Amino acid sequence: MHDWTLVAISFDWGAGRVSAEFRNRASMKVALVAENVIDLHVPRLQDWGPSVSVNKVTGPLDGLAYKRLLIEMQSGDVIKISAGTFVLPAES
Repeated sequence: MHDWTLVAISFDWGAGRVSAEFRNRASMKVALVAENVIDLHVPRLQDWGPSVSVNKVTGPLDGLAYKRLLIEMQSGDVIKISAGTFVLPAES
């Protein structure tokens, strides 16, 4: 997901579902979906300067009762999602 553009993140509180919309390298819209979300952390401090591009994604990492996904932005911010399951977009 390196260099993909983050467009939007939405959290359906009632359903416990987070959807993150991206534009991939071909500028096609793709989505990452997390189900049974227990925690969402979305900082926007931009320590490395403003950017809407992804640097790297780590995970999903297994936790005790949930998994965690880390999205490091090229701004230096790290978006953290803890959820039961993740559906990741294809890399193409």
